[in-house]
Amino acid sequence: MLPKRYPIDGTEGYPRTTPMKLIVCGFPRTGTMSTHAALQMLGFNRTHHMIHVVTEPEGAEMPEWTRALRAKYRGEGTFTKLDWDRLLGDCQGCIDYPSALFAADLVRLYPEAKVVMLNRDPDAWYESVSATVAAIRDPPSLLRRAKRLYCWLLCARLRGQAAFWQEVHFAEGGYDHFTEKDKAIGFMRASYDECRAAVAADRRIEWKVQDGWEPLCKHLGVEVPKVRDAKTGELVTAPFPRINDRAAFQQNVEIGVARMMAEANEVLFGLLGRGLAMAGLGYGAYMAWKFVAARP
Repeated sequence: MLPKRYPIDGTEGYPRTTPMKLIVCGFPRTGTMSTHAALQMLGFNRTHHMIHVVTEPEGAEMPEWTRALRAKYRGEGTFTKLDWDRLLGDCQGCIDYPSALFAADLVRLYPEAKVVMLNRDPDAWYESVSATVAAIRDPPSLLRRAKRLYCWLLCARLRGQAAFWQEVHFAEGGYDHFTEKDKAIGFMRASYDECRAAVAADRRIEWKVQDGWEPLCKHLGVEVPKVRDAKTGELVTAPFPRINDRAAFQQNVEIGVARMMAEANEVLFGLLGRGLAMAGLGYGAYMAWKFVAARP
């Protein structure tokens, strides 16, 4: 969460409220949401994820990430350690987009943080993205397109989201996900390799969700979480979380669309209300003038 007040000219830093302990190089649909839930169970209570960007009520994060993307991938302006401490100053870790697009930069900036390379078979990853994230970016439904246009016209926050996703697409190389599979997988592999090259092998772990608790906990230096068995009352290893499958992803998308529609409707009704109020005032003024003009 961005602080309410932060430096203007970079002469005063924003102090971190917690050390950066963990950087996960993990693209969307590699199991980031399940891993995010697992990290919370392990005590990493504030691990930044895309969900924080898209649900942040004031929409303050998205312009900052947009600026960071432009600085790295277009060479426009700068995004320094002061900026990262301001943006992620209350985070113990980060995972998923957009931070995964800066994984190599972040592991250099925070040398004490441990690194997890969150892997998934590239073909399975591509197929999952095609059915979820990419499908949202290029919605086939005319109704969905009309809703998006309606919200874009009325919601400044959605216009900010459009600018953000445009920069993400540019950072990825501007490929067409559905027709250029090799480029999509190539970008993923290149991004992971960039991160691997920036961090010593003993500071990182190659891991996937199917590997479960033991290797992850060993790398992070924490205990495997336990829960009490409902039948026996004994402590057993907690089930590793499995969340945000395709059905859940689609449900969250629909919730997001509904929220945007509600915001757009609120803006529209506000404009109509102000318009009616102004018309009422104008009519009242006109009638008052007629009354005064009619007096002898």
